[in-house]
Parts: sequence; structure tokens; C-alpha cells
Amino acid sequence: MKKLIFVFAIVALSTIGAKAQDRDDAKSTNLSIGVNIGAPTSSPSIYSLAWGVDLQAGFPVASGTQITASAGYEDFSVKSKYGGGNSGFIPLLGGVKFNFGEKAYGHAQLGYGISTAKGGGGAFAYAPSIGYYFSPNFDGSVKYLAFSKNSVTVGTIGIRLAYNF
Repeated sequence: MKKLIFVFAIVALSTIGAKAQDRDDAKSTNLSIGVNIGAPTSSPSIYSLAWGVDLQAGFPVASGTQITASAGYEDFSVKSKYGGGNSGFIPLLGGVKFNFGEKAYGHAQLGYGISTAKGGGGAFAYAPSIGYYFSPNFDGSVKYLAFSKNSVTVGTIGIRLAYNF
């Protein structure tokens, strides 16, 4: 938990003074809050639904390119025939976002997912996505988020909607 608080503090402090970003002006740091919902992809499928929230910061490094850092929570609902309940992860991800023209983008992230289950440990996390800016303050993407450990992968393919500050 201390690591999560530390990451959120770094992201928050690094984005003080962030402003709404015009897609043509990639000179300022931006911050977004996103929600996502998706279908779990693990086999056998013991999960029925995946949903989550995240906070993401983008730091411009070149025209149309950002280095990103994000943290959040991803919840997997366990099907009742497997005992019901929930399984959660806290993904801590770093990545690169590339703009394709004015509206579309690709985003690749790597990091670590911390299981919220008692004794659950952590796992390698990765999340490729493609997205579209509906306006300077709102975007949506199709995202695959997965957590892998010991040849077992728990993943989801879903939709992320974000508000950009």
C-alpha cells in the first residue's frame, strides 16, 4: 500500500500546473482519469466481468509522442459456479503513447500488477491499446490489459473512457 501511495504522490506532484491540452500542442504535461469495462480473456474463463479506474500522466518527449505513467485498480468478478466474489489488481504501468494524425493514437504500457488478494503477490503487467480523441478533454480506447505470472495470464479486453485535464 505504501508503494501505491508513493506512485500516486509522484504522479500528482509531477502534474501540478497541468492544463487542458490541444492535440496540436504537445508541449505540456497532461493528466487523465479513466474508467474501463471489459470481458475477461483467461481460459478457462472463471471471470464474468472486468472493470477498473486509473489515473494517468503524459509527459511529452517529441511531437506526437508522450511517455506515460499510470496507476489504478482493476476488478475481476468471479463467476458464481467458481465461488463468486472478486479478484483485484493494482496496475502500475509506464508506457509510450504515439499520436497518429490529430485524433487517433496507439499506446503501449508495461509494468507490475499487485494482487489485492491476501498473499496474492504481484505479476508482470502489460497493456497495448488504440484510441481516439473525441475532443481535447475526452478520449476513448480499446485496451487489452493482462497480468502474467508463472505461465498464468489473467487478462481483459475492454473500453477505456477518459477525461483529460
